[in-house]
Amino acid sequence: MNEFYDALSTQERASVRDIALKYSRTLYPSYDRLLSLKSASSSPYYVGLSSDLASFTHVTKRVVLATDTVLLSNHGIGTVHDLGTHEQGGIVFGDGIDLAPMTAYELRERRYGVVTEDLAGLGQWLLEAEPLLRNGLVWYGPVYQEGTDGGNLGGFTFHTTEPGPLPSFRDRSIDFVVEHGRAVDLSRDKPLASRVVRPVLEMDLPFIDGLSLSDFAKVTAEEFDSYRQYRDFMRSRLLELDDALEAVDSQVALERVSLAIRDELNSAHAAMSKAARTSALARSGAVLGTTSAVLAAVRPEALQGALAVGATLAAGATGLWPTIQAFADIKPRRAHGKWHYIWVLLNKTSR
Repeated sequence: MNEFYDALSTQERASVRDIALKYSRTLYPSYDRLLSLKSASSSPYYVGLSSDLASFTHVTKRVVLATDTVLLSNHGIGTVHDLGTHEQGGIVFGDGIDLAPMTAYELRERRYGVVTEDLAGLGQWLLEAEPLLRNGLVWYGPVYQEGTDGGNLGGFTFHTTEPGPLPSFRDRSIDFVVEHGRAVDLSRDKPLASRVVRPVLEMDLPFIDGLSLSDFAKVTAEEFDSYRQYRDFMRSRLLELDDALEAVDSQVALERVSLAIRDELNSAHAAMSKAARTSALARSGAVLGTTSAVLAAVRPEALQGALAVGATLAAGATGLWPTIQAFADIKPRRAHGKWHYIWVLLNKTSR
């Protein structure tokens, strides 16, 4: 997907409809190969979901927290948006003079289009989710519709046909259909994926609900190591539900896990906020030390006054340097721990 996004011009980025059309044209030649790669993937967390376009943001932000890669598609309900024509060729065999075989290479052109209920909405999603697609966490699988065969170029005659009737949603590589925020398992071939995808769509996760998709995608890409650790944590918690999802008390089980996650999240967020405050103190101390050094080098006569101010500040900030040192010790763990990712998401949400 990097090549697709890198090739987008400023003018193309200004039109979300053009982005959706160009993405669909770009993917078409390799679409079957990509579907085959998905089918052959050994990852239990590479899943395909079909959802109405209005739910794409909700589905994307949640499912990415528990999966390796998501193939997201709409239900194939909507309008066929014309993408142009593509050529198909082959050898045609026939009987020639004296029953000698006669062959010809015939090229046929077909019109084809992409089926979606909201072309502009699709293009906007492709823009906002760009960091996720660039990192291979998500990709969009268009529903294509082809017309019937056109004329042939062998006899220098040529015509094209319009796309045919609308298809039902394409489920060749779709493992789940998402309706009203819930995932219906179609394949039953990926039990581990089912145990994380279905509950994560229904859980109360306030740290992403108030966050735009573009901010979520950017933080996920920038804090990738921390995100992967959090993803492993989510999987382990969701797999604990086990058969409870099939029981009558599944909502109770879901709420229990949600509460446990929120409890850990609140504790972690408090620790992160404290660390951030000590970071501000550390910066203050660094400014003070730098100022004193500059005064000593440039204006020695002013050093005495600077030291006096520094002594006053140090006296008023009891425990400043031990606090700074403690922050220095915790910073590497904070930057690489699973909760750092959520902490950054929360900070984005509160802005």
